[in-house]
Amino acid sequence: MSWIKLAVAGIALCAGASVAGAQGAPSGAPQGGPPQGERQGRGGRGMSMLMEGITLTDAQKSKLDSISAKYRAERQKLMPNGMQGGPPDDATRAKMGEMMNKQNSEIRGILTADQQKVFDANVEKRKQMMQQRQNN
Repeated sequence: MSWIKLAVAGIALCAGASVAGAQGAPSGAPQGGPPQGERQGRGGRGMSMLMEGITLTDAQKSKLDSISAKYRAERQKLMPNGMQGGPPDDATRAKMGEMMNKQNSEIRGILTADQQKVFDANVEKRKQMMQQRQNN
């Protein structure tokens, strides 16, 4: 009879541990990252890809934040309902591409010559990834 008590105690311990583990991380928030719904500074995932391998000064970070905010607002004007309205049409997509090029040009202007080389390589890498996504 004692083995049954031991088995029940073991199951209870495992259940308690799994509940405690699930409560350790807030729901919807990947560990180590911002909670869902909050944007990362400087434009989120796409911007972090462009800035990969580049260490910015505080002044550059401030300028990058303002550039990102400016173009984010312009993109929202083009798509006021976000993606709920479905994918953008060709004309909107073309405007967004132009905006991305302008944004990249402005960002490049705040970088040093060495940083520009890394940035240019990251931009090219991102373009290739986008082309691959369109082809698939």
